[in-house]
Amino acid sequence: MSKKKGLSAEEKRTRMMEIFFETKDVFQLKDMEKIAPKEKGITAMSVKEVLQNNIFAIKSWAKRKFGFEENKIDKNFGIPEDFDYLD
Repeated sequence: MSKKKGLSAEEKRTRMMEIFFETKDVFQLKDMEKIAPKEKGITAMSVKEVLQNNIFAIKSWAKRKFGFEENKIDKNFGIPEDFDYLD
């Protein structure tokens, strides 16, 4: 028997998005760290990383699609300047 393999980054991202699409709600990080493991099998320790990743991807998409400047995206969506360095 092989060891159980964890979820891939893409599987985690997809499952995390399901939470938002199904509930149509917003959450604090601490709430997502409780909900994601229980409902979607995403370990609590990886929740923050997964979320930090659907934000960089969204920012990248908005820059390409609409030509928005990164600092304007951050300002309009309340993303702190030091977001890269959050612990």
